[in-house]
Amino acid sequence: MSNPSSSALLIATTAAAALTTVATFSLLQHYVIPNPKPSVPSDHQIVRKDGREAQSLDLATTVSEYRRKIEVLLYMQEAVVNVMDFNHVLSIIVDIAYSIVPASRISVMVLSDDRKSMTVFVSKDAEAMSINATSGIAGYVAATATKVNIADAYNDPRFDKTIDETLGFKTDSLVCVPIHAGGSVVGVIQACNRTDNNAFGEEDERGLEALSLSAGSAIRKAQLYASAIRSNRKSAAILSVVRCRTSGASVPDLINVVTKSTYSLLLAERVSVYLVDRIKGEIWICVSKDPSIAGLTLPIGRGISGQVALNGETINLKDCYTSDKFDSSCDKKTGFTTRSMLCMAVPGFDDESKPVAVIQAINKIGSKSFDDEDEEALSAFCNEVKMAMRGNFLEAALLKLESDARRQCDIDSSSYLREFGSMFGRESSRSNYSEEPLSPSHLNPDRRRSSLNKQSIQWGRTSSNIDAKKEFDDFGFDIFSKSEEELVDIVFAFFEEFNLCDRLKVDAEHLQNLILAIHDTYNNVPFHNFYHAFSVCHVSYLLMRHCDMAQCLSSVDIFSCLIAALAHDCDHPGVSNGYLIETEDVLATAHNDDAVLERHHASTAAKLMTYPENDVFAEFSKQQKKQCRKVILDAILGTDMSRHMEHVTSLHERADEGHHAFFDRNSHTDRAELVKHIIHCADLAAQTLPEKISEEFELRVMKEFTSQALKEIEADCEQTSFMKGLEDDKKRCELQLNFVSAIVLPLWGGLAKLFPKCDERVERANEIRLNYEQLVKQYASTSTSTNER
Repeated sequence: MSNPSSSALLIATTAAAALTTVATFSLLQHYVIPNPKPSVPSDHQIVRKDGREAQSLDLATTVSEYRRKIEVLLYMQEAVVNVMDFNHVLSIIVDIAYSIVPASRISVMVLSDDRKSMTVFVSKDAEAMSINATSGIAGYVAATATKVNIADAYNDPRFDKTIDETLGFKTDSLVCVPIHAGGSVVGVIQACNRTDNNAFGEEDERGLEALSLSAGSAIRKAQLYASAIRSNRKSAAILSVVRCRTSGASVPDLINVVTKSTYSLLLAERVSVYLVDRIKGEIWICVSKDPSIAGLTLPIGRGISGQVALNGETINLKDCYTSDKFDSSCDKKTGFTTRSMLCMAVPGFDDESKPVAVIQAINKIGSKSFDDEDEEALSAFCNEVKMAMRGNFLEAALLKLESDARRQCDIDSSSYLREFGSMFGRESSRSNYSEEPLSPSHLNPDRRRSSLNKQSIQWGRTSSNIDAKKEFDDFGFDIFSKSEEELVDIVFAFFEEFNLCDRLKVDAEHLQNLILAIHDTYNNVPFHNFYHAFSVCHVSYLLMRHCDMAQCLSSVDIFSCLIAALAHDCDHPGVSNGYLIETEDVLATAHNDDAVLERHHASTAAKLMTYPENDVFAEFSKQQKKQCRKVILDAILGTDMSRHMEHVTSLHERADEGHHAFFDRNSHTDRAELVKHIIHCADLAAQTLPEKISEEFELRVMKEFTSQALKEIEADCEQTSFMKGLEDDKKRCELQLNFVSAIVLPLWGGLAKLFPKCDERVERANEIRLNYEQLVKQYASTSTSTNER
């Protein structure tokens, strides 16, 4: 199948040749060589010999002049038939116009697609100058499709003097004719001030009219070609970003592709891509060809790029030095001259007025400025970049933290990202779970907890349990006010609230045994202990029961979700994957240094479910057991932070697609996906809970980080950068602020789009974010004041 653009160009080229030939014959008709009136001698008249010679000489001159003009038009037919460059075509038209009409200035003005403006593409001193399509003589000719020839321009009310004032030129006489193509006016040719100081005559009009016929077809052909080239450049640029996104490229690789694609898309001399850090109120260059500016930061709101980052406004400066927005100080320092600039925002994921990046292009090659089509192409490109960045936003946030840290100390990039990515014991993995034997012998004895006595727990619904239910049925439930025995009983109550034992014929005693067995795997570590496990299970219960998620799930899914939530961090040693790998721990060896902890959590849970006393699947069909077990283990592996953006992207895409993309209760795939979302959101729910609870979890996280930092010193291994120096309140708050802004809010925001009853949790996370922002500013101000003293 032929390319539509190629076909259009072929048709246009053929039409151009045909119309040019028509124009030439048309000119021949205009320039019919006048026959001299025959002399009728009479007896009283004698034709003088010198008179006949003079007449013959005038006739020869006329024929020569007409022949020259015809040759010029024939030359144009040959010259433009193979020329595709728009500006080159217009240059040829103007050059030929000067050969036909003796004028001081000739301009070709082409109407914009919306017919609201005309651009002076070719003129000796006004190239690419834009004028209103309805003003002046040119506007009148374009609107009425009639020629105008006036001897005194300033006495004609249609004449616009402002153009002369802008150019410092005085127009005395002018002739202006419309350019037609495809049955409509596409522009005008205008000649000003005949060189012999006379007014333009009919022959000048006829010459420009004949030229306009050829010019129209040539311009249309060049426009089609230019449009096809632009379209191809835009498609290539977008495709390069799509490929980058689907290949799972890193942020630096993505930014490199975006930068290179913008160069080719806009034909710019220079391109910069800024990432937006709203937490610190600045934009920064992640990747640059010039190492001296890599990591460069600018305040949001300052400069043109900063202004675009502030509100998402597109800024297109045709002439930077005439704009009060432009700061020329950088040009003065570097010696570079910025002529034109196009600066556009990459829209925010949830709020388009809060960009995630800014693309800045400087100096259009081959033209004085960037036009509307450049804006349109860049806008489509930015939307694709947004989709690519959605999957890499976490990494971008971590890169910014690293960039900030590099200004204070030298940090190895890969180690930093690896360790931060595993801050909750997770590291990149796509592997299936492994059922390695449970081998906790590597753990220090003092970190193991003692088992609870099953007989010490009051299972069932006593009056105290009923009172407790009134508490745990709310996100404000203070889990730290309860003993672990009480929490274990409440976990069992979660299953009872959904009547799962009756529905699925689960032996209640076996379920209680499994809950206790899972509890007993959790260690005495500051954060990843049973209180965290209970919290994840509790939030999962509330999301299903009170946020309309249970109606999308089957009883088997709800049962699986509660088990997975409780077991998702079982036997967590309180250190990261990176530490286990660095110290060559037995767990790292068992799992080949690949997603060590999540594979260990999954295999531990799988093993516990095989013990006869914990057999909750005794009455399940083979298919139900297989389904339940798979949902549990996949959900545990789904808490891997390397999959975080998969959760975020999936939730937001479903929300953007509307009701038809809602989770289908009849689809096993949809139900399993929802369970994974529920547990991952619950795992990252601490900053969505009431102040007292969220603050307690924060202290425990920081304590665990500090504990690992000390262990790293003792083990003489590389220290995790963000776990050091947490006694510094400013650094601690910045770490939490980045985590809430870059990780928690995008995730819970997507969940709330699908399940509006989660809005309160998002509001709470926003309150915490604002609080951290104030604290960071406060600590920064205090630090500045101290340094000044």
